[in-house]
Amino acid sequence: MGDGAKPKLTVMGQSSAAGGDFGRVRIMGQAVVKGPLTCEHLRVMGELEARADVSAEAATIMGQATCRGDVTAAKLQVMGALECDGHLSAGVLKTAGEVVVRGNCGADRALIRGALTVEGLFSADEARFRLHGPCRVREMGMGRLTVELPRYLWKSSMRRHGTLEADVIEADEVHLVHTRARVVRAQVVRLGPGCEIEYVEYGQSYDAHPDAKVGRVIDAGRPE
Repeated sequence: MGDGAKPKLTVMGQSSAAGGDFGRVRIMGQAVVKGPLTCEHLRVMGELEARADVSAEAATIMGQATCRGDVTAAKLQVMGALECDGHLSAGVLKTAGEVVVRGNCGADRALIRGALTVEGLFSADEARFRLHGPCRVREMGMGRLTVELPRYLWKSSMRRHGTLEADVIEADEVHLVHTRARVVRAQVVRLGPGCEIEYVEYGQSYDAHPDAKVGRVIDAGRPE
């Protein structure tokens, strides 16, 4: 290890660590980290229990990670399972597994292709949901939100998909399918098949598929 290089942490079997600042962290067995963990690269292929905050420049979860504090990453990819008891913040968030966030979830860009639960606010400049699994978010604040079916659904034998459920969705622009929400507010609203929305408020344009079920629609851009 040269001058200024950060130490590496690799867990192959069962082990525990106090935490610290590392270059690379690789979990291939079962690890318990008792204190805050900071690293440049985090890769979990086994099981990680982090009892404090976790911060990484790039993190890949292929196994199972449970974090009792906050999770922060410039780039976070989840192909396994991640449970975060605090807040999750990522520059780029990509998921194809299962993610549960007890607090708020924030990202610059998000691509959600698995199951997602956010008990707080999910905010992003741009978010795309491909409904491979069920998604439940209490409140969403988005720049642009797109919800679409998985691309393989053109095959009749594989027509199974999830649904996005939210209490409130607020965005500049929304394109939704198979979404259930109490309130949708956006400048541009496009509702596709499978949508069930109780209240829609739009500022510029509104379009709904004949199969969408919509309650009250308000044109907020119309002068009184």
